[in-house]
Amino acid sequence: MAKIFRKIRQNMIKDKKVINYLLYAIGEIILVVIGILIALSINNSNELRKTQEAEKVYLKEIKSDLIQDTLLLSQVIQDHKWRIAQLMSQDSTIDFIFEEIIGKLPKVAGVSELEYIFFTDRKFRPKIGTYNAMISEGKSNIISNRELFNTIQNIYELEAQNIINIGDDVLDRSNELRNKYAYEIKYGDFSSPIKITDKGILADIYISSRQLNYYTRQSVSLKKSITELIELIDIEYQSLEKNNQS
Repeated sequence: MAKIFRKIRQNMIKDKKVINYLLYAIGEIILVVIGILIALSINNSNELRKTQEAEKVYLKEIKSDLIQDTLLLSQVIQDHKWRIAQLMSQDSTIDFIFEEIIGKLPKVAGVSELEYIFFTDRKFRPKIGTYNAMISEGKSNIISNRELFNTIQNIYELEAQNIINIGDDVLDRSNELRNKYAYEIKYGDFSSPIKITDKGILADIYISSRQLNYYTRQSVSLKKSITELIELIDIEYQSLEKNNQS
């Protein structure tokens, strides 16, 4: 093909058909440019497809982590509701529970040992491996829907971190009270189920109830946010699937 074009150019020059030669040269340049643009378009299309496939992998793994988080949050919420009910069985003046948010509390007769009142509860720790890997590898831009990425970032770096901080406070409080009442826990004379009348202990129970109530409500809120995020990820994943098929 190159030999044919070369021969045509040489014949045009010999015949002094300068204008025709210039037109031909321009046409040849245009053809070359079109060929380059087509090649670039194909290459860009392939790169976009590869990027979208990688994006789908990240979204799928983040969704899997988030589902595990909702399961753990459900356990945390249930455990804390049980603990709140136990604390309330010791102090009937506790009336700040928001059951429309956390749901009805289980019915309990009380607890048989003082230690259980200040027992360390289950804490929430999110599965954050996929998100951290994406950030540390500098691939946050791989999620093309920036609004979706911002939502994911908010869940992990703000809402989940808030729950972690509250959980740490609850743990510190539980350890503090178990140490504070170590003597009563070991040697106290309580009936079964116990009914505490000591005002100092009741005051601490009241504060612990408020803390657990707040932790539980925030856990419910986080679970709702994560559930909504999972739905958004599903929508984005399906959109990427359609783009790859077209």
